[in-house]
Amino acid sequence: MNLTPPSEHDIHAYVDGHLDDPRRREVERYLSRHAEQADEVHGWRQDAQQLRALLAGDLAPAPALDPSRVRERARHLRFVRLGMAAGIVLCLLVGGIAGWAARGIGSGDAPMADAMQAYRLLALDHGVGMDITTGNENDLRAWLSGRVGQDVRLPDLADAGFRPIGGRLFATSEGPAAMVLYDDGSGHTVSFYVRPPGPARHFLPRGAREDDGLLANYWSEGGHNYAVVAVADAAGRQAAERVTGKAI
Repeated sequence: MNLTPPSEHDIHAYVDGHLDDPRRREVERYLSRHAEQADEVHGWRQDAQQLRALLAGDLAPAPALDPSRVRERARHLRFVRLGMAAGIVLCLLVGGIAGWAARGIGSGDAPMADAMQAYRLLALDHGVGMDITTGNENDLRAWLSGRVGQDVRLPDLADAGFRPIGGRLFATSEGPAAMVLYDDGSGHTVSFYVRPPGPARHFLPRGAREDDGLLANYWSEGGHNYAVVAVADAAGRQAAERVTGKAI
């Protein structure tokens, strides 16, 4: 079956996670049949994820260095050369915020501060979209296994009224992290966040803390650091207790 190539606008929106589900599936079907272009787009998405992770705190990128604006100025370039432009954008942004990056995700200022920042970015601010959107737990388990580790198990929050709706990858100073978002159908969300302890093997004692209206329960097990993050209300506390009350 022949598929119409997606427009550059659709590719940009796909990389940024701004496509609606029907159009996203069309782009993914096209890329599944064009391996060379799929590899390039995958690289751009990874670059964009790293940039969003670095910018997840209180620093906003300069307008001239915003990835979407840079790509807009490069629209006259051929589709296959956009990967080079994405690499240039990454270098410019990373160089421009080198002094700030130490305060960003994974900086270790407080236990699992990166997990709280990721929750704010995805669940509260809606600053990024999901990398995978599904309520199928088997698909999410396979996604986690392939990106974080085969020993990572997805918690079951059904007893607390929450079911998974999708996940997102984040880049941290300790290594790749993954977050699975749960929803109870009434506007409450909870995240399950996992990342490696980093080269320093910085494992965490079991604990909990609140910060700016969010509750994080965190612990380490089996070579990974974990956190359950939610709004510090009754629903969030119930879900956190459901996970942290037993071994993951």
